[in-house]
Amino acid sequence: MNQNQSIKNYILAFIAVIFIALLAAVSVDKVVLNSWNTDDSLIVRIDRVGKVRGTESPLSFNNSNESSESSSSSDEGLWQTEYIDITVTFLNGEKKGTKEDLLITQLSTSSLELIEERRYLLVSDLFEDGSIQYSISDRYRIPWVAAFLILASGGLIASAGKAGFRALAGLLLSLAVLLGWYVPALAQGIAPVPFAILAVGAVSIITVLLVVRRPAFWIVAFLGALGGAVASSLVGWAMVKTWQLTGLASDSASLLASTIPGMSMEGLLLAAVMIGSIGAVLDVAISVTSTLAEMFSYDNNIEGHRLWQAGIGVGREVLGSMINTLILAYLGSALPFTILITNAGIDATALFNDPYIAQELVRSVAGTIGLLLTIPITTGVCVWWLEFRLQPRKKSA
Repeated sequence: MNQNQSIKNYILAFIAVIFIALLAAVSVDKVVLNSWNTDDSLIVRIDRVGKVRGTESPLSFNNSNESSESSSSSDEGLWQTEYIDITVTFLNGEKKGTKEDLLITQLSTSSLELIEERRYLLVSDLFEDGSIQYSISDRYRIPWVAAFLILASGGLIASAGKAGFRALAGLLLSLAVLLGWYVPALAQGIAPVPFAILAVGAVSIITVLLVVRRPAFWIVAFLGALGGAVASSLVGWAMVKTWQLTGLASDSASLLASTIPGMSMEGLLLAAVMIGSIGAVLDVAISVTSTLAEMFSYDNNIEGHRLWQAGIGVGREVLGSMINTLILAYLGSALPFTILITNAGIDATALFNDPYIAQELVRSVAGTIGLLLTIPITTGVCVWWLEFRLQPRKKSA
């Protein structure tokens, strides 16, 4: 009966989470529609999608005085542009609630499919001659994004209770540190690596305080995680220097370097290694710490060498899944590029010399070595802490 009741409560909790997520989607939708910045775009619902008219269609459909001859005379360079006749209902702005027939432009190679009764972002460009060019920039997906975020958060709390709430709070606070302080500071030109160490330290403190149940072992998990993160950074630094990487392999990095000329792209690459590995490093450090803490609570006279053996043994078992998590996460982020390389049949020797692949290898290898070193660092700190701090206090008491 107790088991059946527990299952029933579990199911009811998830039903409640789904209901709350749907309610949140409706509420977020209303807030966004009322507060959307109409200077950039408008939110519309497409009621009808007509035929594709092609590049020769006149722009006068959108109150333009331009003739079809002038449009067709500009075919050169516009061969990828097409015109689509649609009917939309405006959901915000001055025209809210009204319907209008529009002729929109989009690239013929665009992957944005226009579906009736779906909502999109409509962008309008007003030219000096009075003509207006409309285009659909993207789908409107904010309410469903909010719904699934709340569904995941609520599901975590419903299944894990207080532990899930603490984990979620730690994640939000960590994101606040990284997105609210570290990233804006990077944009202002701070040194990436030293401040990345501070950011990783702050994230480690937040996670340890919220996840580790025994305050006496907070310092063990923190020092273990911080040591692993610093080890990843040092290994990454050695790889970047010996491999002569610039951190400019991706288009976004090149664009960032041109936007903020003084930023160290090498340092940014090392900072990315540290931040990318801290989650797995924290997981290993906390797992080892929790195991040793349980052993100490069961036998507070346990010898240091037994704790060392236990910590290394547990770390080895955790390490396999954590390395998979780290490597597969990097592989998943680079999957489109990997498919292109496989399809092109590039030689393996040249592949390892590619700067983009080299950067991914830096992240993977440095993160893996950081995980490897997290285990002995955490175990060593725990043995030292128990032998020289906690046990003498207990004996004197």
